[in-house]
Amino acid sequence: MKKKLDVRFLPIAEEDIAEILDYIALDNLSAASTFFDKLEKKFEYLSEYPQAGIKRTEKELSKAGYYSLVFGNYIIFYTFDSGILTVHRVLSSYRDYLKFF
Repeated sequence: MKKKLDVRFLPIAEEDIAEILDYIALDNLSAASTFFDKLEKKFEYLSEYPQAGIKRTEKELSKAGYYSLVFGNYIIFYTFDSGILTVHRVLSSYRDYLKFF
């Protein structure tokens, strides 16, 4: 059986998720709840298969070992090692995400 990584969130990633949920909830509270449930499943998946995402090639992100995984209109940015997957940011794919690092 494959060992799962512990998933940890940087405070800024937690803020990203809260902002996304607040934004979705403005139009549809049920949709926000569904989004959150699916996002949790995506983090669970990454804990088992951290290399499922793509290794970032941008100089700043590559140097720090970032991976990313697209989730709907959002991109999950994370790193992993020593049994821990760290979620750094969850950003809209429509934004210039490099300015957030």
